[in-house]
Amino acid sequence: MWRVVMFSAGIGSWAAGMRVAEKYGTEKLILLFTDVKHKLDQHPHRGEDQDAYRFLVEGAQVIGGKLVWISRGKHIWQTFEDNRYMGNSRVDPCSRELKRELAREWVEKHFKPDEVTLYIGIDWTEMHRCASNEKAWYPYKVEFPMCDQPYLVKSDMCRWAESLGVKRPRLYDLGFSHNNCGGFCVKAGLGQFYNLLKTMPERYAYHESKQEELFSVLGKRVPFLRQTVNGKLRYLSLKEFREQVEAGKQIDMFDLGGCGCFGDVDLSSDVETA
Repeated sequence: MWRVVMFSAGIGSWAAGMRVAEKYGTEKLILLFTDVKHKLDQHPHRGEDQDAYRFLVEGAQVIGGKLVWISRGKHIWQTFEDNRYMGNSRVDPCSRELKRELAREWVEKHFKPDEVTLYIGIDWTEMHRCASNEKAWYPYKVEFPMCDQPYLVKSDMCRWAESLGVKRPRLYDLGFSHNNCGGFCVKAGLGQFYNLLKTMPERYAYHESKQEELFSVLGKRVPFLRQTVNGKLRYLSLKEFREQVEAGKQIDMFDLGGCGCFGDVDLSSDVETA
């Protein structure tokens, strides 16, 4: 039986890979990384944080097995333009194309369902996501090693990595709850984008400019940031949110949103165009 870990450069998928390696060995272990940009693209604000790539490689070396690095050959904003749709917390062309479909294609090309078990780094605090992942990957078998005892939180996992000589991803030290897409995610909330603006203003400016470009391409403004004021929901562009922050308006710092690229929606039916 082959073992394929969905390896994201986050600490959860690293810890999952470690548990799989400890239980089954590394002879038939694959760490599958789906990059959200072309591997040769050196733009500092596209794809993952540069330190995430460092952690990806160093973490894989400690786990063992084979690191398989694949990409669709385009970046997040290209998927929005190609689909003529601004991704949001409900519909995400970026993770659908660059993560879920790409990973599925690779798995189906190399393995039949009875030849492989897939592993995802969801931990025990996210067990509500397991069922949707199992449904999305059917008929392939999916397991979630970090939902098993001993239960670990991310700080425990980071200390585990560092005990083996692998420095934790810097985004965690900067206050981000995940280490994906350089701190940017259309599923993230206002608190995370506030953190992105304050800790990496150049990266925020890049995404703000790409959003404004997309609005021009689409011929309409369809932002994804959600804000509730006096019980009324409104949507903000990155530009509008930055202007609120600069004006000193109060921000809900607990609105972090979530990052769920694998299996949180059906692989065959989460496409919408506009």
